[in-house]
Formats: sequence, structure tokens, C-alpha cells
Amino acid sequence: MQLKEKDIIVFAGDSTTDAGKNETGDRLGMGYVKLLHGMLNAFRPELRPTLVNAGISGNNSQELLARWEKDVAAYRPDIVFCMIGINDVWRHFDLLDPEKPLISCEEYEKNLEEIAKKGQAAREFVFMTPYYMERNRADEMRLLAEQYASAMKRVAARHAYRIVDLQQEFDAYMRYRSGQSVSWDRVHPNEYGAMLIARAVWRVLQGEERREA
Repeated sequence: MQLKEKDIIVFAGDSTTDAGKNETGDRLGMGYVKLLHGMLNAFRPELRPTLVNAGISGNNSQELLARWEKDVAAYRPDIVFCMIGINDVWRHFDLLDPEKPLISCEEYEKNLEEIAKKGQAAREFVFMTPYYMERNRADEMRLLAEQYASAMKRVAARHAYRIVDLQQEFDAYMRYRSGQSVSWDRVHPNEYGAMLIARAVWRVLQGEERREA
């Protein structure tokens, strides 16, 4: 990916992107977006990019699609990173909001297809897969997360978009430590989990190949 001076980079997603942005003065949150802001300003000071945290806690793919024009397109971004899907998966298990319809994998893929079309307005568009920080590959939530990630990969392939496989990133980490060491609930990353996500995004921004797990 070729970064340009004063690029506007928008990160669209849910709570894993939001990371408490309303509690920070710069509205970047305390997660991977904040880390990337520091990395870009420290290591690429000539670029002077603008980073926008467009994550909203609790959002699923349908809700992100509904607010895309207001929260993403309105910034006229040069680059968009989109990480959405874990709530589409999680709601099948926690049932915290019984009034909200569940998003099937088929509907999720359709929502992503519409998001992908809207993403064509940006110079660069990158999907980031949903993930579950669980070593046991037979775990039912991990299995469902992988199905939704596969749907995202199909959409990315149809549009020739880059994709960051975050499950692969966390699997490489979990060869040595448990998923709960980077996330108390195996979804919301702590500072170390945020570093893993930021590093994966940094590789894309720098045009670097990911090392093999």
C-alpha cells in the first residue's frame, strides 16, 4: 500500500475498534487505532495523516452498513479498514438483546457486499476478519467466527480487496500463551491484543508481508 501525505484513514467497526473513544479527548480510544496513530506519527512523521475511529460498541454488520454514509463516507477517506462481525457471531450465544434479530452468515455476507461496494469510493479498502481468541478449534463460538471470517474472505476476493486475517495473528500468539492473556473475554483485546492488531495493520500500511505462523 502506498501511503500519501495527509491521507485520511478511517477505521470502521464495533467495540474492538471503539475501545472507549468517547472517554478520550482525541476520540481515538485506547486500542489499536490509538497505537497506530502513535506509530504513524513517530515512524512516518512526513505523512501527517488523519486517523478516524469509526467504531461503535455493540454494532453488527447491519448497523455499520446503516451508518456508513454518516460515520465513514462523510470523511471522504483515502483508506478504510473495516473490522466487523464478532457481534454478528456473539449474539447467537449471549442473547443479550432478544429484540434484535440475529444476523445469519448469509445475511452477514450480503451486508459486507454492500459495504464493499461503498468502499470503492476510497483509494484503498481493507477488511479485517472477526476472530475468537480460543486455542480449542472445536469451540463452537470459534467455529462460527471462522465461518463468518470465510464469508468476509469471499467478499474481499470478489472485490480484490486486501484482507487482514486476525484469527491467524492471534493463533500465532496462542502457540505460546492463552487467548485470555490478551483478552479477558477472548474478544476485547487488552493492550497486548491491541498491539497484535496494530502490528497487523501496520504491515499492510507499510506493504510488508506477514511472517508465517
